[in-house]
Amino acid sequence: MSRTLMFVCLWMAASTCAQADQTSNPPQADVRSPAPPSARASDALADMPLWAYGIATLPQPGDTAKPQGWGRQFNPAMSRDDQLRPVLHVAGSPRTYAPIDLNDWANVVDWFPDEHAPMPEVVQHGSAALGERRRACAFCHRISGGGRPENAPIAGLPVEYFLRQLEDFRSGRRHSTDPRKPNVPTMIEIARAISPDEARAAAEYYAKQSGAPRIRIVESDRVPPLRLRGNLFVATSQERTEPLADRIVELLDGENEQFNDNPHVGYMAYVPRGGIERGRALVAAGTSGAPAAAGTTAQPCTACHGTELHGLGPAPPLAGRSPSYLVRQLYDFKTGSRVGSLAPLMKPVASRLTTQQMTDIAAYIASLP
Repeated sequence: MSRTLMFVCLWMAASTCAQADQTSNPPQADVRSPAPPSARASDALADMPLWAYGIATLPQPGDTAKPQGWGRQFNPAMSRDDQLRPVLHVAGSPRTYAPIDLNDWANVVDWFPDEHAPMPEVVQHGSAALGERRRACAFCHRISGGGRPENAPIAGLPVEYFLRQLEDFRSGRRHSTDPRKPNVPTMIEIARAISPDEARAAAEYYAKQSGAPRIRIVESDRVPPLRLRGNLFVATSQERTEPLADRIVELLDGENEQFNDNPHVGYMAYVPRGGIERGRALVAAGTSGAPAAAGTTAQPCTACHGTELHGLGPAPPLAGRSPSYLVRQLYDFKTGSRVGSLAPLMKPVASRLTTQQMTDIAAYIASLP
């Protein structure tokens, strides 16, 4: 088994292998957990994959982010009357929504309610403990659990793994290398407010979801011209005029598709030409031959994640996941922003991966069925 694939296995297992005694009551915050990481100096992050974080500049010392908004968020660039007018439709759905409905954190748009199981209250409206600051799980992660490139795809995650991630946010073991990334403090606030019953209800619901359309991978030398909207890339035309270089760009799939949270519309990812095969070779042959940490025994990733990397027991599936998300997690582990029970064992391996290797590995894993 390659050490690169071993790393991916161990990385994802960091928060899952200690689940034997997981109960419906998430444990209390660990007072010994590390404090949120401060921003690193730019020279220490010279290899940071900015594209994976949806940013254009390196973080600077002192950079921070606050939790995201709540309630109905009106767009100041659009008239209030236009935002309240029910004019949005998607093919195949009898429902109609107003533009403001797409920006309501506590009431998730549901175009096809017959296509999924009933959503738990916390998934559709958010944790009751947050009151007027409620934020629905499905607002960011979508009803299907597919998420968006700037956050996590959570469909099909084992219940124990899901609960462990909430505890990691709660106790300060999971942050972002970019301290400006607002969905991290948002998740911390949610994790600290959510009740054990709400957490388990959300975990069990998303464990059964498919993630909607799988991400479409396109190898290319060029991509359409782009702009950033928050931490999400948006194409400004359909012509591929911009060099892709050594990055991956995830975009809403479909020509001239406007985001209206249609679960039938997924995302596509432009990956460097040849990246999938390079990633396959890296996974098969390893990268720099990083040794296993003292006192540990390397095990095949298939032992944890299944023969096709579709997950096994509490270990999460890897195949077909957002490549932006995969690279962010690899880099966060490398910088120590994401800390799990096996972090001291895995960090030396992660530290030997270049961002180019991470990019190719993510392109390959994302392409797997």
